[in-house]
Amino acid sequence: MIENSARVVRVEGDIAWVRSESPSSCGACGGKGCGSSTFARMLHPHEPEYAVSNPIDAEPGDNVVVGIEEGSLLRAALSAYVVPLLLLLLGALLGGNWGEGWAVAGGVAGLAVAALWLKRRHAATAPVILRRGSAGCSVA
Repeated sequence: MIENSARVVRVEGDIAWVRSESPSSCGACGGKGCGSSTFARMLHPHEPEYAVSNPIDAEPGDNVVVGIEEGSLLRAALSAYVVPLLLLLLGALLGGNWGEGWAVAGGVAGLAVAALWLKRRHAATAPVILRRGSAGCSVA
């Protein structure tokens, strides 16, 4: 299980919205002066919030440990990149038997099928709140 510390921002039913407590990349400047931290602040001026399952009924302000199965990151990456590419190519090849316009339509149809498949599969890789506390520590 891959674990990361986060803080609960708000709760909506069984879903908690959390902000990840990401450490600086090298720790030398605390993320204040190097080029990578400046670039990250330009892309994300506010820390993003993530929806996670909340089986422990964490409340806003709680420090929690969020976990995701180890293999799910690799499966999610392969699903997000390889499956749409393969379905795009398959649709284009099948449609290409009837001409260029059908090849384009087949490719678009393949991408649409991939999008539907990914949307249905998303819940299988959803992160979950494991416990209160910090990653590496347990609060009784």
